[in-house]
Amino acid sequence: MLGAGPTRRPGVATSRTGTATYLRNRRRVLAEARRGGLTHCPGYARRDGSHRGCGRELDYDTPLLAGSAETDHVVEHKHGGGDGADNLRVLCRTCNQERNHERVPVNVARVEDFPTSRRLVNEQPQRSGGGGEGPPGRGCRSPLLA
Repeated sequence: MLGAGPTRRPGVATSRTGTATYLRNRRRVLAEARRGGLTHCPGYARRDGSHRGCGRELDYDTPLLAGSAETDHVVEHKHGGGDGADNLRVLCRTCNQERNHERVPVNVARVEDFPTSRRLVNEQPQRSGGGGEGPPGRGCRSPLLA
């Protein structure tokens, strides 16, 4: 069927920045920013709430330079953002790359939540019945549990 768009196969990733919707809205957002007089990069808000100001002069005509005007997703796809024009903004290439490579803090469990000695491991209830438990005294040899 023509005009129905690409069919999506299960398990196959699609290009986020190659869709017709994104490309159309990207052109629209860049053209509106240029017509509206956006000449310098406004910067972006970091995840910790601070603002990364930039002020670099935007180059709408030459791609792949530090000051090239690029569109950035305000809310990333992984957080539910879409390719609509209302979710795109103009940043310089440097800010766009910095923002996209900013590390997300990972919540790691506290050390206190894990047993760190053999005493704690050995206090766990033992299975009754024979077989499969190995010779006595041959517990876990992991250096983490020593």
